[in-house]
Amino acid sequence: MPKISVIILHLFGIDYILNCLESVFKSDYANLEVLVVFNGDKDNALEKVKKQFPSVICIVNKKNLGYVEGNNQGMERASGNIYFLLNDDTTIHPRLISVLKEELSSDKKIGIVGPKIYFATEPKKIWFAGGRVDWENQNTSLFGKNVQDNEWLDGKKEVDFITGCALMIKKEVVAKIGMLDKIFFAYYEDADWSLRAKIAGYNIMYIPFGGVWHVKSATSSTVFFGKEKERTIFWLIPTYLWRCSKGKIRIARNKFIFFNRYVPGRFRNKFLLKSLFVDFPSLFWELIFHIPKSFFKLALQRVKKSPDFSQ
Repeated sequence: MPKISVIILHLFGIDYILNCLESVFKSDYANLEVLVVFNGDKDNALEKVKKQFPSVICIVNKKNLGYVEGNNQGMERASGNIYFLLNDDTTIHPRLISVLKEELSSDKKIGIVGPKIYFATEPKKIWFAGGRVDWENQNTSLFGKNVQDNEWLDGKKEVDFITGCALMIKKEVVAKIGMLDKIFFAYYEDADWSLRAKIAGYNIMYIPFGGVWHVKSATSSTVFFGKEKERTIFWLIPTYLWRCSKGKIRIARNKFIFFNRYVPGRFRNKFLLKSLFVDFPSLFWELIFHIPKSFFKLALQRVKKSPDFSQ
């Protein structure tokens, strides 16, 4: 039974990380090592994690180093033969780690595996059932997204990528292809990692075991509409607009980097034209219209729930 290192990155949302750890420690897989990387202890979760889960290895950064560097730190510190990267806004089934490990170890050619993932708020609605790259149209997509589980028929299959939300990889694969690429910070790093593994000769496998429930956009909901009583509308508006804009720019940037690296030659001219005349104008429209609109939509929902916006 090889040791598995579970690496969880934490930024915001103390309830999320505690619930995630509780589900991990209910796992039926005995030989686990759990590491939590705090990308700045902004919600004072460190002390609670140490108190409730004393066996957890804690790595603390003074600031947010991003998904990539945080997980790389975890892998550098980990002593397991298998790494399991897990989002902190998830809960997992007790058998999940065992099921993924069994599949990962079943064939030397398998380098990365990932499970079916549901929305936490709708436990039978699928968020992820494998990742696909559309090279001709330069897009990535998630199989099964927004489909009810009983309406989705699938099985174990090779896919283009596994989401970093719940990704299990062999240490030997990381030694061969390298860690997550720091250029990405966050977004598209999982697709890049999966593709590098494919190029190195490994298979990327999706396992139809529905063992993860994911709170989509947990971080942003906690930051902007959480329980921080000191937050005011004058803080929320510029902070929300700045952080969302930065995220959209980063997604567009990383998408360009990813497809510029790997798009087949026959689609390169189409990729460059699409980037110039479709993707960049779409980003501009997001920044000046959709992000401000989304803030006021969320704010209105919050006001309806509570007359006191700061609570």
